[in-house]
Amino acid sequence: MAKLTEGQLQAISIMERTCSVVSILGCLFTIVTFTCFRAFQEKPINRLVFYASFGNLMSCVGTLMSRSFLDHPNSFGCQLQALLIQWFMAADAGWILAMAINVYLTLYRKYDSKRLRRMELTYLLACYGIPFIPAFVLVFIKRNGVRVYGDAVLWCWIEEDWEALRIAVFYGPAWLVILLTMFIYVRAGRTIYMTRKELRRSSDISLLSPDSEKETSSRHTEVSLGRRLTIGSMPSRPMPPVAVEDAVEEVLGPCGRAEDSTTDPTASPPPPPQLDGSTRARRHSYEFKSAAWSYTKTSLLYFTGILLIWTPSSANRVYALVHGGTTIAPLAYMSGLVLPLQGFWNWLIYTVVSWPACKDIFRRLKSWVLRLIRPSTRDKSDGHSRKSTAQVQTVARSPSSFDCESGTALPFARDG
Repeated sequence: MAKLTEGQLQAISIMERTCSVVSILGCLFTIVTFTCFRAFQEKPINRLVFYASFGNLMSCVGTLMSRSFLDHPNSFGCQLQALLIQWFMAADAGWILAMAINVYLTLYRKYDSKRLRRMELTYLLACYGIPFIPAFVLVFIKRNGVRVYGDAVLWCWIEEDWEALRIAVFYGPAWLVILLTMFIYVRAGRTIYMTRKELRRSSDISLLSPDSEKETSSRHTEVSLGRRLTIGSMPSRPMPPVAVEDAVEEVLGPCGRAEDSTTDPTASPPPPPQLDGSTRARRHSYEFKSAAWSYTKTSLLYFTGILLIWTPSSANRVYALVHGGTTIAPLAYMSGLVLPLQGFWNWLIYTVVSWPACKDIFRRLKSWVLRLIRPSTRDKSDGHSRKSTAQVQTVARSPSSFDCESGTALPFARDG
């Protein structure tokens, strides 16, 4: 094995600890905001990120130890570090697959939010239970008196003499999960694209029909009453783009459309305005593009995180396996940089999906800080704070901003 210099090892250790701290802060933000603010709790995707954050936090504790115990491979600290990395770092890939399964169940099996929540216990047992088995067993395996867990250059983990075992119990399963996740997203994306293409064609045809206004009003009434349409059972009549919008938003969150925050969700919907054909066509086109972009940007975020985390470290392991344990500094640097960032990427996904809620929290925090540093303007700040709090409470009741699971009110359903 090509030895890295002491300076290179020190640089790797600094990168590991820095990235671990960043991920720990991201995990704490996710856990605190999800626990304290109901606006973050409604989306199934946020709930899964919340569960995954505990595993990310534990794996970051392991990577934060860095190379501290490499001189004592049989010590409790080294064995604990290896157990944490093997167990919780592998579990993160499982949560990515769970998010993709939610997309599949929503689009193809007509799962609503209640049924998705019932799946969470299964996800918890699978994502944390399955990786625990090999991680725990490897603690007790020895060969010629030497433990499996020991010096792995970056930290305590599976020894370099067990290179094939690293592929078998860590990188191999992780890439299998990645491929399954990619397959689900590609299939779901193709389904959404083809469905929207058909809906666009149907909408264009319906605009030319003399009964289009009557059909539009009828469809509006059906959606406003809470009728749930999904891809699995498309009617023979032209279907509005509510079905795919609702399915995508059920898992991926709102599409970023603006809605009047003062709307009472319990009130009966207003009658649809009379729009001419060109206006309705432009609105249909906007709905298609906004929902597609919401799905695309979230999926790309997942793919980017997965590839950035697992590709460099996998390449490092494969290179070492092919070249008899030889490693090169660039791959070692990249592995030490990206593996501790799992918690950061999940935090990034969580923040993007919940960006409206995050902005409201930042606004309230800013108001609180201003009250502390400007006591003389307390009365004015109090009025602003009460107004901001009222807006937050109103927006929290808005289905388009936070409550994407309810499916009781869709903003564009009023427009036909």
